[in-house]
Amino acid sequence: MSDALALIAQRLRATPRHAEGGTDALHDLVVVPALREAIVGNLLPPGERLTEVALAARLGVSRTPVREAFAQLEREGLVTVVPRVGVFVREVTARDVEETYTVRTALESLAVELATQRRTPLGTARLDEVLADMAKAVEASDEVEYTASLDRFYAVIMSLADNLTLHATHHSLLGPVRRLRRIAMSQPGRMEASYKQSVLIRNAIADGDVRGPDLMRDQLAHACRAAMDALRAGR
Repeated sequence: MSDALALIAQRLRATPRHAEGGTDALHDLVVVPALREAIVGNLLPPGERLTEVALAARLGVSRTPVREAFAQLEREGLVTVVPRVGVFVREVTARDVEETYTVRTALESLAVELATQRRTPLGTARLDEVLADMAKAVEASDEVEYTASLDRFYAVIMSLADNLTLHATHHSLLGPVRRLRRIAMSQPGRMEASYKQSVLIRNAIADGDVRGPDLMRDQLAHACRAAMDALRAGR
């Protein structure tokens, strides 16, 4: 885990937008995303205790940005902070899956409805660009790249919906959503089914089809069942 976590931090530092430096930059642009990615990818498994000293050493930072990252990750529902005991990677429960997908369904079906009403040729082109990346990931059986591309697909839909409150509310769920998405994709055939349904959602938005929200609800119902099945299988 430690070497993988260090490599994640190194990659984040190499991204041009991380060049400004400073504690805030380390916290927001390196430490939080590195730990989030490690939790979502199960490099830091549920129940594992996280310590400031060890993580600071692996990430090449001081303890302060790690401490600040713990607070952010707790707000995202990815860690549990127990006063005077420690910080632990949060377990994923069946209730977490059910509640998260219930809220996602409400938000993302609304986003599709709004995106359909406000569709533009440029918006359709952006969806097509992401779908091309998703298709490549499916062909390569690359779950990590597929889920990253799927993140972008939903981000484009939120952008097209053009509702700041909806976008902010959805953004607050991204930590648990990405984690559950990765869990769901571990199920055989889920990635291919997700891609095919995403194409249908794209077509509905581009064509002004009012069935778009229903297609999104179907997508999320299947994803919820896949995540539940994976939890039961102990994945």
